[in-house]
Amino acid sequence: MILVWSYVGSILMLSERWLTEPDYSHGFVVPLFSIYLLWRRRDLLRQTSTITWSAVLTGCGLILAAGVMRWIGIYQQFDLLEPASLIPCLMGAFLIIGGWSWGKWSWPAVCFLVFMIPLPGFISGLLSQPLQRIGTIVSTFSLQTLGIPAIARGNVIYLTEARIGVVEACSGLRMLNVFFAITIAASFILNRPNWEKAVLILSAPLIGVVTNVMRITITGVAHEFFSRELADHLFHDLAGLLMMPIAVALLVLEAWLLKSLWLEGKAGRVNLGLGERKRLKTGDAT
Repeated sequence: MILVWSYVGSILMLSERWLTEPDYSHGFVVPLFSIYLLWRRRDLLRQTSTITWSAVLTGCGLILAAGVMRWIGIYQQFDLLEPASLIPCLMGAFLIIGGWSWGKWSWPAVCFLVFMIPLPGFISGLLSQPLQRIGTIVSTFSLQTLGIPAIARGNVIYLTEARIGVVEACSGLRMLNVFFAITIAASFILNRPNWEKAVLILSAPLIGVVTNVMRITITGVAHEFFSRELADHLFHDLAGLLMMPIAVALLVLEAWLLKSLWLEGKAGRVNLGLGERKRLKTGDAT
């Protein structure tokens, strides 16, 4: 209760940003998923909990670090540091209360809370500009490949009788934020080897860029062959809603491919091609 009372102002500040900034509207879901992770890993609590001095000292150090973060955030007017300090503070509290066994149980849920913190403005700016440029160039190439006359000038794609402005809000940063959270969440849930989880996480930026390029390309096709009203509806509404399910589908496809290309043998993991696996099943292989 003391922890909740101490951070109620920070939580309200975050809630306001989740409500007013579409890029971070997923923030409401993040704490709920963290609670789900705690429930999913509840079997770890059945292990014998031994509180050691090392766990207590580590927990105190994390709480002290959280206090320093809050002090810097308040006196240096860096607003995001105060809510971010909740993460080490929670981890420290778990270690003090339950020792290393509670730390092992809670660390994925606590670490996942980082996705509820909005990115600092300067980081958003650094990421948005290259994402805009990549989206513009690749989408222009995609439209040209489809036989549609398209020229990129800056972050604007000029078509035959229309133009598409890839502004900061359409850079794909929002999708990248959400998709990183989804891939990390999947890595906690999926019972797969660590290297497969790492591949899924590292592929998040690529899939995010691909889905945003698909969105811009579909809009260009609608501009060229249908109407401006339909294109605007696709760009701002329908395509934005569909891109996340498509991105999740690509993630599922990638996970399936990784699982299909590798077999678990008795002596370890063996890399086998799909054709070789079929022969093994039919008994043709020796």
